[in-house]
Amino acid sequence: MGPIELVFLVMIALFGIVGVVRGYARELGVTTMLLIGLWVLVFIDKEFHAGLVRFLAALVGDSTMTQATTKALIFCVFLTIIIFISYQGETLSFPGRGANHVFGLGAGLLNGYLYAGSLWYYLGNANWPLLNISEPYSQFYQLAWNVLPPNILPWPYLIGLAAFMLIMRVLK
Repeated sequence: MGPIELVFLVMIALFGIVGVVRGYARELGVTTMLLIGLWVLVFIDKEFHAGLVRFLAALVGDSTMTQATTKALIFCVFLTIIIFISYQGETLSFPGRGANHVFGLGAGLLNGYLYAGSLWYYLGNANWPLLNISEPYSQFYQLAWNVLPPNILPWPYLIGLAAFMLIMRVLK
């Protein structure tokens, strides 16, 4: 396992700790917002790929490397803004007292996986811009790459999960 894998595992663990402290009721609101944000990114990337490439070409030029870097940075900033807003105050907390630490840990780890895994995916697709990370990747890296959120959750599943979470929030 290389240092980049360790960084992302530590990020996921930190989200788990935050989940224990905040409780599952608040963490599920963050999960819902992350699912919606990921849906937006995956939908744009898959369904409007040609338009996205044209937009990036107009923005930064024809270099595919520069386009990939710009796309990765835009997508990562978008997810970071969603995380920042979701963790500020009572944005979309679910009903319940949230005192169960095991559920809080699980929800926090899920949020960490969704956030850190998505960052890993988009930065990895751009060949790790601004970082000195290159092949050959470790076996753990290659295994983890196959289970990153954008790899295993196509946009119809993401919108379905987000809709389910919103319905569960309304039903109380």
